Amino acid sequence: MNAENPVDFNRVDVLPILPSLNFSQTREFYVEKLGFEAIEKTCDEYMGVRRDGLELHFWLCQDPTVCDSSSVFFRSENVWRLFEDFDGRGVEITRHVDENDQPVDKFHVRDPHGNLLLFGRRLGPPPA
Repeated sequence: MNAENPVDFNRVDVLPILPSLNFSQTREFYVEKLGFEAIEKTCDEYMGVRRDGLELHFWLCQDPTVCDSSSVFFRSENVWRLFEDFDGRGVEITRHVDENDQPVDKFHVRDPHGNLLLFGRRLGPPPA
């Protein structure tokens, strides 16, 4: 990091761009099932969705193996509120467990094309 011009990464937005095999199916899943809102499309080969501080963008892809290999990890102190909301909407959720079958602070959802959305509890401040 440049000492004269430090970058404040607490003020940087990161917007993952995931592949989609079909924008209509992607939009329906994220809006109807996960509670996102569609962002106005700017072109035919790109789309986005937003829910509170979460924003995802998608590019039109023809190869299903790309979707199966794509993922994004969200961390939040309120991850279980999102879990409860998804569960109440009937979303198929996989909750992670440790070697003793005890729940751990993360879960994941797969979208219709295979993209993995992993949600976990924020672990606290990074080491100095």
